[in-house]
Amino acid sequence: MSMTNLVACDLDGTLLDKQNRIMAGTKDVIQAFHHAGGSFMIATGRLDHDIVYVENQLGIAGEFRISQNGAVIKDKENRILLKKEIHSDVAQRLMRDLKEWDVRIEVSDINHRYFPSPRKEGEVAEFIDSSIIEPDLEQKVGVQIQPIIFLIFGDVGIFAEIKQSLSKKYDGYVDFIATSPHTLEILPHGVSKGTALEKTMEKLKANSKQVVAIGDSENDLSLFDVAGYSFAMEHAPEAVKQKATVVKTSVKTCMEEILEQLKSK
Repeated sequence: MSMTNLVACDLDGTLLDKQNRIMAGTKDVIQAFHHAGGSFMIATGRLDHDIVYVENQLGIAGEFRISQNGAVIKDKENRILLKKEIHSDVAQRLMRDLKEWDVRIEVSDINHRYFPSPRKEGEVAEFIDSSIIEPDLEQKVGVQIQPIIFLIFGDVGIFAEIKQSLSKKYDGYVDFIATSPHTLEILPHGVSKGTALEKTMEKLKANSKQVVAIGDSENDLSLFDVAGYSFAMEHAPEAVKQKATVVKTSVKTCMEEILEQLKSK
């Protein structure tokens, strides 16, 4: 591992456990990295306000925040560096085409998630609940609501059908990525955590050898492609672990290794 200046870290299943908690001791090692001159940056599928919430818990403010799986980048002054939306016409066609499957569809724009009906109690995992119940979601998407992400709830079998049926039709317009065994996201074409990381690296004048990525899911693989060094969580799917440089038990142990490397230089 070269001298690390920038760490890009996923939230769910990585920095946060299943109960939305940060592991004991993690805050201390992240702050130590921050005080040593490093930049700890969160890259997540969540909306930006949840990153701000977590940063407040950690007692740091990253130079940039990557939200909605790379579709939105904000700096620590809340200025928008990047915002990618699905074109209105494409979004309207997607809403119609997805009716072929019996799946729940939610949509997000830069500030809110829109639900066709309330989620079950306890299912909203966000720290800041910005959800809006919109029974007329199909009619408003692409008109009053400019979508960044479609979130589909189902299973891997249905997701395979959706991708097989729609990937070619929407090629060049949107991409399909599984963010868990039960959720499929449809994003603007070319959007990923990795492409967003590259944009922040340009701003920070950081090269890949100075960057470490930490994640646990398929949507973190693009981070691994960009970073010079990567950690996968031990519970990650095998394909994710194989792509990583090293497999670790927690973000705390990742950051401890990075701090040791900094001390040895």
